[in-house]
Amino acid sequence: MSNLNAPLQVSKISWQGRLPLFLYSVVACTILAPSLGLGNYLSGLLVQAFIFGIVALVTDVIWGYLGILTFASSAMFGIGAYALGIMFVHVSPTLGGAILAVLAAILVAGLVSTAIGWLAFYSRAKLSEFYLAVVTLGASILFGQAVLWTGTLTGGSNGLSGFATLSLSNQAWYAVAAAALLISGSIALKILSSDFGLLMRAIRDNEMRCRYLSIKTPGVKTAVFSVCNSLIAAMGAFYALFTTVVAPSLVGLTLATNVLIWVILGGRATIVGPALAAILVTAATPQLSTTMPLYWQGLLGLVFVLGVLFLPRGVLPTILSAVGMGMRFWSRQPAAARFDIGSHLRHAEGTGPVLQIEAVSKNFGSFKALTNVSLSVQRGELLSIVGPNGAGKTSLVRCISDGNERSSGLIRVGGTSIGQNPPDCVAALGVGRKFQTASVFETLTVAECMQIATWKGKIPNLFRRSHNLTLAPAAAEVVNALDLNSVWNVAARDISHGQRQALELAMVLAQEPSVVILDEPTAGLTVQERTMVGEVLSRLVATEQLAVILIEHDFEFVKRISTRVVVLVAGKLLADGTIKEVASSKLVREAYLGRSYKERIA
Repeated sequence: MSNLNAPLQVSKISWQGRLPLFLYSVVACTILAPSLGLGNYLSGLLVQAFIFGIVALVTDVIWGYLGILTFASSAMFGIGAYALGIMFVHVSPTLGGAILAVLAAILVAGLVSTAIGWLAFYSRAKLSEFYLAVVTLGASILFGQAVLWTGTLTGGSNGLSGFATLSLSNQAWYAVAAAALLISGSIALKILSSDFGLLMRAIRDNEMRCRYLSIKTPGVKTAVFSVCNSLIAAMGAFYALFTTVVAPSLVGLTLATNVLIWVILGGRATIVGPALAAILVTAATPQLSTTMPLYWQGLLGLVFVLGVLFLPRGVLPTILSAVGMGMRFWSRQPAAARFDIGSHLRHAEGTGPVLQIEAVSKNFGSFKALTNVSLSVQRGELLSIVGPNGAGKTSLVRCISDGNERSSGLIRVGGTSIGQNPPDCVAALGVGRKFQTASVFETLTVAECMQIATWKGKIPNLFRRSHNLTLAPAAAEVVNALDLNSVWNVAARDISHGQRQALELAMVLAQEPSVVILDEPTAGLTVQERTMVGEVLSRLVATEQLAVILIEHDFEFVKRISTRVVVLVAGKLLADGTIKEVASSKLVREAYLGRSYKERIA
């Protein structure tokens, strides 16, 4: 086994930050260079293009980095535009009025987004990933109809136009819009290259795993969704302040769809790409609408469909990779930073059971998956739960790790009831769960996956990228014993099946749980890998005083490492004892193990 005091290596900066930063520098120079020599028409057109560029890059944060497909951009943009228009037409066309309108737009957009987030992200029901897309699509349609029905307040189908605005030249507006775009892009790139940006990508990759790592993902998603939509509302107010035109078309499906087209054309999760696509398409639209008025929108839609089908990374990243420039940034080896291994972390032994299950039942309609199951688990105990398929093993594990799963009964972890709490709250009590199929973060490196696990549910720094962390001894032993060191800087999707299983186990142990639930951890592993996993688990139970609950079909493996075995049949607890005690039970042999098993363990 590798030396536990050896430093672990992790990528100091990932490739995701290199290409956008390079392109961003090019874009900044391109925007600023001609700022003094533009005519009124072109500068005015580019002001609008820059505003839409900000809307596109903000939408890319929501969709590309957090994985939320949203059509809310037009509704939020419209909230800002109409807030400014109503203020200038009906109240006060002054700088103070503009500031109040922007603040009101930000507040309303934030509240609406929070309400949508509460409906979508905090629901106990399992929702489709397209649920939010449908909700936001409906919100955009509803807002579009609302501005038509409110008469003189919003101007109905005619909108609001021709009101007084700030006395600035188009060149001045251009400078303000360009500065807003560059500042927005800089802040976005800074956040997305930080620890918080890493967390966002983890949620996008595998939200369930995040929740079982104690991360309260609904709060993170709602906060990011609300802040981004508030910024889009501010851009709507800026647009209305510049153009002095607020029309119902600003809140229709056309804008919502165009924003998504810009993101997919420019490349999801690139920030710079969607902004560039928005600027280029917006700047080219007047000319193309004149030369091909009947075909322009259809052509844009066709490009979008083809991009989704054949260029899932987006047009810009694909082109750059094709010419080789992107690949040079992509393939560059990152610098490495030291990761230390902690030696001070150990669970208190305590006196009572670390896990208590009392009369737990689970019903699926009229079907009873579990019926009055009761048992307790002590620290330093490796309990294997066995039984035929459909016995209720996975149902019991789900009840332990998610307070909303059981139909009745009581479960305590360390003397504290898990109540009806979601997995992130149960994990915070000390329950770590490994799934049957390795649940990791596909696009993140092994090191980044481990780093997220060590946060133990805490929200990381918004602007800083940490390069050092301390691994708990249990996690470090898995990393070294199962050879994760050799793939430390490799994306989780590119490592072997056995390494993925080991990675998930190490992530679970990095949280320092008091109860570890392992659902067939050796599934698909070689004999050598099974042996190594068994040895590691036995050592951890003995040295770290962990309570391990194991679901496993390999009885030789169970016999070798278990201190206790529980047999479930048809959702009921049939037997509880040592391997020999369970195997010697005639009832168990007849129900599950078979008469020859007693002879195999003798």
